[in-house]
Amino acid sequence: MPETYRPAARLREGDFIARADGSFQEITSLVQVLKPVGFAMVTLADGFKVNIPHTHEVNCRTAKQQAKAGVSDGS
Repeated sequence: MPETYRPAARLREGDFIARADGSFQEITSLVQVLKPVGFAMVTLADGFKVNIPHTHEVNCRTAKQQAKAGVSDGS
């Protein structure tokens, strides 16, 4: 499946983002902070928490893309 990058400002709960090991984790909680500095406060399904500046591009998939990738990967 081709990689899809999107600004952190466009992430949504239920999306999946790539981890350093190449796996994808679901976003279970997301807070978009607009001021004074824009960033996304992200909590993943495994409990990992990270803040991502809105200016950063994130390798991500929608739930539909993740389901399709799971079928094509044989998972």
